[in-house]
Amino acid sequence: MSLASVILVGPMGSGKTAVGRALAKRERLDHVDVDEMIAQTRGLTIPEIFATEGESGFRALEHEALSQAVAGQTAVISAGGGVVVRESNRDLLRQADALVVWLDAAVEVLACRVGRGEGRPLLAGDDVTGALRTKVAERAEGYNEVADLRIDTSDRSVAECVELIVAARARNVEGAAQCR
Repeated sequence: MSLASVILVGPMGSGKTAVGRALAKRERLDHVDVDEMIAQTRGLTIPEIFATEGESGFRALEHEALSQAVAGQTAVISAGGGVVVRESNRDLLRQADALVVWLDAAVEVLACRVGRGEGRPLLAGDDVTGALRTKVAERAEGYNEVADLRIDTSDRSVAECVELIVAARARNVEGAAQCR
């Protein structure tokens, strides 16, 4: 069985957007960023959505956008960092005709990549590293539940991550799962 799409999940700063764009270019597929879909649909930034609708409102919008993305044409889909929080999203991810890839990295690396967390409402405050550590711990089980492949991006380039995903995508689901 060949998998049509690739869905990237993982914490903020793990490389979902950068790897997603590069993978889409390499495979000549569309790149769909779920957060960008939400922002375009609402005409607001993600922080503005969090401010006006709260996290629960954002999560409802995220579910709608993810549903559209996985039902659409073959693509590389970069899902938001918290997409695995909702069981209905995990169901969508498991049922999608896609290789689901968990991009992960050491918390210290994630913290370096997101800087002060500007534009990331769930990292507001003085302790970005602590907030990331908490979010990663809360979501790890969800990422693991849906992922066919886990890639630690801490010391890997975007190109290396793309090649690992291309190789896994070429194999069937069972082969991809064995790469974990």
